[in-house]
Amino acid sequence: MQLVFEVQTRPVPQARPRFFVRRHGQKNIVGAYDPVQCKSFKEVIAWHARMAAVKQGLRNPVDGPISIRLTFLMGRNGKSPHHTKRPDLDNLAKAVKDALKGIVYADDSQIVEAHLFKQYGGPEVRIEIKTLEEA
Repeated sequence: MQLVFEVQTRPVPQARPRFFVRRHGQKNIVGAYDPVQCKSFKEVIAWHARMAAVKQGLRNPVDGPISIRLTFLMGRNGKSPHHTKRPDLDNLAKAVKDALKGIVYADDSQIVEAHLFKQYGGPEVRIEIKTLEEA
């Protein structure tokens, strides 16, 4: 299986979760949530992944090892092709991997090979996923 798609949006890194405490009767309830910007980004990626999976005929998340290639185009700058400013590449990748979980693969622990790129252009996120043969 190979799944390739592009999302025309500004890449957003995975942010630290925000925590809250609510009083419910005599008990305090503690919870966590994604910041709004990160949550929206993941929803957009997930929607595009679902559409690409439907076109490809992928009905269920795949099992087994996965290779992923993510290219983050961060916006225009004529000086250099390499984007060396924040956000960090690993935080960008984490947001996309979380968004694909349960749609393309069951868990991101299945990713055994990753190729990550961050450069000027776009803004856009290019996603390529393929299953690897088990030995």
